[in-house]
Amino acid sequence: MLNKTTTVYRANSVTEIQTLLRNISGISVAAGCTEIARRQTGRALSLPTHVLSIAGIPDLCSVTKTERYIDFGACVTLASLLELGRKNLPEVLFDAVSGIANPAVRSLATLGGNISAKGHRLSTFAPLLALDARLEIKTPTDTYWVPMTRFFSNTGKEQPGFPECLCRIRVPVEQWDIALYRRTGKPCLVSDTTASFIFLVKTQKKVLTDIRIAWAGKFFFRKREFENLIIGRTLPLSEKDMVNLMDKSELFFDQLLFLESYNRACFLNLLEDSLRLLT
Repeated sequence: MLNKTTTVYRANSVTEIQTLLRNISGISVAAGCTEIARRQTGRALSLPTHVLSIAGIPDLCSVTKTERYIDFGACVTLASLLELGRKNLPEVLFDAVSGIANPAVRSLATLGGNISAKGHRLSTFAPLLALDARLEIKTPTDTYWVPMTRFFSNTGKEQPGFPECLCRIRVPVEQWDIALYRRTGKPCLVSDTTASFIFLVKTQKKVLTDIRIAWAGKFFFRKREFENLIIGRTLPLSEKDMVNLMDKSELFFDQLLFLESYNRACFLNLLEDSLRLLT
Protein backbone atom coordinates (compact mmCIF):
# COMPACT_ATOMS: atom_id res chain seq x y z
CA MET A 1 0.00 0.00 0.00
CA LEU A 2 1.34 3.44 -0.96
CA ASN A 3 1.14 6.57 1.12
CA LYS A 4 -1.69 8.76 -0.23
CA THR A 5 0.53 11.73 -1.05
CA THR A 6 2.52 9.92 -3.78
CA THR A 7 1.95 10.37 -7.51
CA VAL A 8 3.60 7.77 -9.76
CA TYR A 9 4.42 8.64 -13.38
CA ARG A 10 5.27 5.92 -15.90
CA ALA A 11 7.72 6.58 -18.74
CA ASN A 12 7.50 4.43 -21.89
CA SER A 13 10.68 5.71 -23.53
CA VAL A 14 13.93 7.48 -22.77
CA THR A 15 12.49 10.61 -24.36
CA GLU A 16 9.58 10.53 -21.93
CA ILE A 17 12.07 10.20 -19.03
CA GLN A 18 13.70 13.47 -20.04
CA THR A 19 10.33 15.16 -20.54
CA LEU A 20 9.13 14.17 -17.06
CA LEU A 21 12.45 15.14 -15.47
CA ARG A 22 12.07 18.54 -17.10
CA ASN A 23 8.43 19.12 -16.17
CA ILE A 24 7.94 17.57 -12.71
CA SER A 25 9.89 19.35 -9.98
CA GLY A 26 11.56 17.07 -7.41
CA ILE A 27 10.64 13.81 -9.17
CA SER A 28 12.49 10.66 -8.01
CA VAL A 29 13.42 7.82 -10.38
CA ALA A 30 12.60 4.20 -9.44
CA ALA A 31 12.40 0.78 -11.10
CA GLY A 32 12.04 -2.39 -8.99
CA CYS A 33 11.73 -0.40 -5.72
CA THR A 34 13.36 -3.24 -3.72
CA GLU A 35 15.82 -0.84 -2.09
CA ILE A 36 12.98 1.49 -1.10
CA ALA A 37 11.05 -1.45 0.34
CA ARG A 38 14.13 -2.69 2.25
CA ARG A 39 14.30 0.58 4.15
CA GLN A 40 10.62 0.65 5.15
CA THR A 41 9.64 0.12 8.76
CA GLY A 42 5.86 0.61 8.63
CA ARG A 43 3.08 -1.33 6.93
CA ALA A 44 2.49 1.33 4.27
CA LEU A 45 5.11 1.84 1.56
CA SER A 46 6.32 5.41 1.96
CA LEU A 47 7.50 6.98 -1.30
CA PRO A 48 8.53 10.48 -2.36
CA THR A 49 5.78 12.86 -3.48
CA HIS A 50 6.56 12.35 -7.18
CA VAL A 51 8.00 9.06 -8.49
CA LEU A 52 9.05 8.28 -12.05
CA SER A 53 8.80 4.57 -12.91
CA ILE A 54 11.21 3.50 -15.68
CA ALA A 55 10.98 -0.27 -15.22
CA GLY A 56 9.18 -1.14 -18.45
CA ILE A 57 11.30 0.76 -20.99
CA PRO A 58 12.72 -1.81 -23.46
CA ASP A 59 15.98 0.08 -24.08
CA LEU A 60 16.73 0.04 -20.34
CA CYS A 61 15.93 -3.67 -19.94
CA SER A 62 18.38 -5.00 -22.53
CA VAL A 63 21.98 -6.22 -22.53
CA THR A 64 24.18 -5.57 -25.58
CA LYS A 65 27.63 -7.10 -26.06
CA THR A 66 30.28 -6.08 -28.58
CA GLU A 67 33.96 -7.01 -28.91
CA ARG A 68 34.94 -4.07 -26.71
CA TYR A 69 32.28 -3.77 -24.02
CA ILE A 70 28.97 -4.91 -22.53
CA ASP A 71 26.14 -2.41 -22.13
CA PHE A 72 23.66 -3.17 -19.35
CA GLY A 73 20.37 -1.28 -19.25
CA ALA A 74 19.86 0.15 -15.78
CA CYS A 75 16.53 -1.71 -15.47
CA VAL A 76 17.94 -5.17 -16.25
CA THR A 77 16.91 -7.35 -13.32
CA LEU A 78 19.45 -9.31 -11.34
CA ALA A 79 17.60 -12.51 -12.24
CA SER A 80 18.00 -11.70 -15.95
CA LEU A 81 21.76 -11.29 -15.45
CA LEU A 82 22.01 -14.75 -13.91
CA GLU A 83 20.02 -16.20 -16.81
CA LEU A 84 22.75 -14.99 -19.17
CA GLY A 85 25.15 -17.42 -17.49
CA ARG A 86 28.65 -17.09 -16.11
CA LYS A 87 30.26 -17.31 -19.57
CA ASN A 88 28.46 -14.20 -20.78
CA LEU A 89 29.17 -11.95 -17.79
CA PRO A 90 32.30 -10.76 -16.01
CA GLU A 91 32.93 -13.52 -13.48
CA VAL A 92 33.03 -11.24 -10.43
CA LEU A 93 29.74 -9.62 -11.43
CA PHE A 94 28.06 -13.00 -11.84
CA ASP A 95 29.36 -14.14 -8.42
CA ALA A 96 28.17 -10.93 -6.78
CA VAL A 97 24.65 -11.19 -8.22
CA SER A 98 24.41 -14.88 -7.29
CA GLY A 99 24.66 -14.05 -3.59
CA ILE A 100 22.10 -11.24 -3.51
CA ALA A 101 18.96 -11.83 -1.45
CA ASN A 102 16.71 -14.56 -2.93
CA PRO A 103 15.12 -15.39 -6.31
CA ALA A 104 11.99 -13.36 -5.56
CA VAL A 105 13.96 -10.21 -4.82
CA ARG A 106 16.35 -10.76 -7.75
CA SER A 107 13.37 -10.96 -10.13
CA LEU A 108 12.48 -7.36 -9.18
CA ALA A 109 15.77 -5.71 -8.21
CA THR A 110 17.68 -4.00 -11.01
CA LEU A 111 21.37 -3.47 -11.66
CA GLY A 112 20.96 0.30 -11.74
CA GLY A 113 19.10 0.27 -8.44
CA ASN A 114 21.70 -1.94 -6.80
CA ILE A 115 24.61 0.39 -7.53
CA SER A 116 22.59 3.54 -6.80
CA ALA A 117 21.45 2.53 -3.30
CA LYS A 118 22.20 5.27 -0.78
CA GLY A 119 23.90 4.85 2.58
CA HIS A 120 25.57 1.52 1.78
CA ARG A 121 27.25 0.25 -1.39
CA LEU A 122 25.63 -3.04 -2.31
CA SER A 123 27.02 -6.20 -3.91
CA THR A 124 27.47 -5.17 -7.55
CA PHE A 125 29.18 -1.85 -6.76
CA ALA A 126 32.70 -3.21 -6.10
CA PRO A 127 32.77 -5.48 -9.20
CA LEU A 128 31.72 -2.62 -11.47
CA LEU A 129 34.19 -0.28 -9.77
CA ALA A 130 37.04 -2.73 -10.36
CA LEU A 131 35.95 -3.31 -13.97
CA ASP A 132 36.16 0.43 -14.75
CA ALA A 133 32.45 0.72 -15.50
CA ARG A 134 31.09 3.93 -17.02
CA LEU A 135 27.56 5.24 -16.56
CA GLU A 136 25.21 6.85 -19.06
CA ILE A 137 23.31 9.65 -17.34
CA LYS A 138 20.26 11.42 -18.72
CA THR A 139 19.31 14.93 -17.63
CA PRO A 140 16.23 16.89 -18.77
CA THR A 141 18.17 18.21 -21.78
CA ASP A 142 21.39 16.21 -22.15
CA THR A 143 23.13 12.83 -22.08
CA TYR A 144 26.64 12.19 -20.79
CA TRP A 145 28.95 9.31 -19.85
CA VAL A 146 30.92 9.36 -16.59
CA PRO A 147 33.16 6.90 -14.66
CA MET A 148 31.59 5.46 -11.51
CA THR A 149 34.26 7.07 -9.35
CA ARG A 150 33.23 10.52 -10.57
CA PHE A 151 29.48 9.99 -10.24
CA PHE A 152 29.48 8.53 -6.72
CA SER A 153 31.20 9.86 -3.62
CA ASN A 154 31.95 8.61 -0.11
CA THR A 155 31.02 12.00 1.31
CA GLY A 156 27.67 12.12 -0.44
CA LYS A 157 27.18 13.32 -3.98
CA GLU A 158 26.34 17.00 -4.11
CA GLN A 159 22.79 17.63 -5.18
CA PRO A 160 22.98 18.61 -8.87
CA GLY A 161 21.22 21.67 -10.16
CA PHE A 162 19.05 19.41 -12.34
CA PRO A 163 17.51 15.91 -11.98
CA GLU A 164 19.42 12.90 -13.35
CA CYS A 165 18.58 9.35 -14.40
CA LEU A 166 21.06 6.46 -14.70
CA CYS A 167 20.22 4.66 -17.95
CA ARG A 168 23.11 2.34 -18.88
CA ILE A 169 26.19 0.74 -17.35
CA ARG A 170 29.07 0.04 -19.74
CA VAL A 171 31.75 -2.51 -18.82
CA PRO A 172 34.88 -3.16 -20.93
CA VAL A 173 35.28 -6.75 -22.13
CA GLU A 174 38.51 -8.12 -20.67
CA GLN A 175 39.91 -11.53 -19.74
CA TRP A 176 41.35 -11.95 -16.25
CA ASP A 177 43.66 -14.75 -15.09
CA ILE A 178 42.37 -14.36 -11.53
CA ALA A 179 38.94 -12.95 -10.73
CA LEU A 180 37.84 -13.12 -7.09
CA TYR A 181 34.70 -11.79 -5.41
CA ARG A 182 34.42 -12.02 -1.63
CA ARG A 183 31.68 -10.73 0.65
CA THR A 184 31.86 -10.01 4.37
CA GLY A 185 28.95 -10.07 6.80
CA LYS A 186 25.89 -12.30 7.01
CA PRO A 187 24.66 -13.87 3.75
CA CYS A 188 21.70 -12.16 2.05
CA LEU A 189 21.56 -9.39 4.69
CA VAL A 190 22.96 -5.86 4.65
CA SER A 191 24.50 -4.56 7.89
CA ASP A 192 27.42 -2.39 9.00
CA THR A 193 29.79 -5.34 8.50
CA THR A 194 28.60 -6.07 4.95
CA ALA A 195 31.14 -5.28 2.23
CA SER A 196 32.40 -6.63 -1.09
CA PHE A 197 36.05 -7.24 -2.03
CA ILE A 198 37.31 -7.65 -5.59
CA PHE A 199 40.71 -8.92 -6.74
CA LEU A 200 41.49 -9.05 -10.48
CA VAL A 201 44.81 -10.08 -12.01
CA LYS A 202 46.11 -10.19 -15.57
CA THR A 203 49.51 -11.71 -16.41
CA GLN A 204 51.70 -12.21 -19.45
CA LYS A 205 54.85 -14.33 -19.57
CA LYS A 206 55.06 -14.47 -15.77
CA VAL A 207 54.80 -10.70 -15.44
CA LEU A 208 51.85 -9.08 -13.67
CA THR A 209 50.48 -6.67 -16.28
CA ASP A 210 47.34 -5.44 -14.49
CA ILE A 211 45.73 -5.71 -11.07
CA ARG A 212 42.52 -4.27 -9.65
CA ILE A 213 41.60 -4.20 -5.96
CA ALA A 214 38.25 -2.74 -4.92
CA TRP A 215 36.22 -2.52 -1.72
CA ALA A 216 32.64 -1.33 -1.22
CA GLY A 217 30.42 -1.30 1.83
CA LYS A 218 29.66 1.72 4.01
CA PHE A 219 32.25 3.39 1.77
CA PHE A 220 34.18 2.39 -1.35
CA PHE A 221 37.67 2.75 -2.80
CA ARG A 222 40.21 1.68 -5.37
CA LYS A 223 43.77 2.73 -4.58
CA ARG A 224 45.39 2.94 -7.99
CA GLU A 225 48.68 4.00 -6.42
CA PHE A 226 48.81 0.71 -4.52
CA GLU A 227 47.88 -1.24 -7.65
CA ASN A 228 50.73 0.46 -9.51
CA LEU A 229 53.18 -0.76 -6.87
CA ILE A 230 52.37 -4.34 -7.86
CA ILE A 231 52.02 -4.04 -11.63
CA GLY A 232 55.17 -5.09 -13.49
CA ARG A 233 56.44 -7.50 -10.86
CA THR A 234 57.72 -10.91 -11.91
CA LEU A 235 55.68 -13.89 -10.74
CA PRO A 236 55.66 -15.77 -8.51
CA LEU A 237 55.96 -13.18 -5.76
CA SER A 238 58.64 -13.93 -3.20
CA GLU A 239 58.08 -13.91 0.55
CA LYS A 240 60.05 -10.68 0.64
CA ASP A 241 57.61 -9.17 -1.88
CA MET A 242 54.69 -10.27 0.27
CA VAL A 243 56.12 -8.71 3.42
CA ASN A 244 56.91 -5.50 1.56
CA LEU A 245 53.45 -5.22 -0.01
CA MET A 246 51.60 -5.94 3.24
CA ASP A 247 53.76 -3.38 5.06
CA LYS A 248 52.84 -0.80 2.42
CA SER A 249 49.18 -1.79 2.61
CA GLU A 250 49.19 -0.75 6.27
CA LEU A 251 50.02 2.78 5.08
CA PHE A 252 47.70 2.93 2.08
CA PHE A 253 44.72 1.50 3.95
CA ASP A 254 45.18 3.16 7.33
CA GLN A 255 42.77 3.90 10.17
CA LEU A 256 41.72 7.18 8.57
CA LEU A 257 40.35 5.26 5.59
CA PHE A 258 38.68 2.56 7.70
CA LEU A 259 36.62 4.03 10.49
CA GLU A 260 35.91 0.57 11.90
CA SER A 261 38.80 -1.75 12.80
CA TYR A 262 36.77 -4.90 12.02
CA ASN A 263 36.29 -3.91 8.38
CA ARG A 264 39.94 -2.97 8.04
CA ALA A 265 41.01 -6.35 9.46
CA CYS A 266 38.69 -8.10 7.00
CA PHE A 267 40.11 -6.15 4.08
CA LEU A 268 43.76 -6.75 5.01
CA ASN A 269 43.13 -10.49 5.53
CA LEU A 270 41.37 -10.75 2.16
CA LEU A 271 44.17 -8.77 0.52
CA GLU A 272 46.88 -11.02 1.94
CA ASP A 273 45.00 -14.20 1.01
CA SER A 274 44.57 -12.91 -2.53
CA LEU A 275 48.19 -11.84 -2.96
CA ARG A 276 49.23 -15.31 -1.74
CA LEU A 277 47.70 -16.66 -4.95
CA LEU A 278 50.55 -14.93 -6.79
CA THR A 279 53.34 -16.61 -4.82
